[in-house]
Amino acid sequence: MTANDYITSQIDPCIRRYEELFRKYHKIHIGLKIACFNSFMAVIVLNVVYIIVPVIWLVLASIVCTLGGLFLVFFDSLNGYLEKSLSYKHKAESLGYEKHLYKAKENGFKGFAYRCERYM
Repeated sequence: MTANDYITSQIDPCIRRYEELFRKYHKIHIGLKIACFNSFMAVIVLNVVYIIVPVIWLVLASIVCTLGGLFLVFFDSLNGYLEKSLSYKHKAESLGYEKHLYKAKENGFKGFAYRCERYM
């Protein structure tokens, strides 16, 4: 099997799969962080409105938003979406490095230093 056949059949599909998983988990992590930030901003807004119009439902709503924000923070940290996305990104970059190494071996290591510097 030549290096190009190995790259197209083995390495490139793995790189694409790891990049898709990286994007998926990164989007989940960012979405949870945005939802958490929005719930804590809602708490601030509700507390400011409570100063103007003292209604007990505003206090209860701010408590619910606080608990929801804390749940989102712990849900994100317990599932480790950031760590998963970074590990998949590292795997994709490592496979990209391996891909360039195979190409360099096939070409007699011409231009190998440039390809290595891109992934270091």
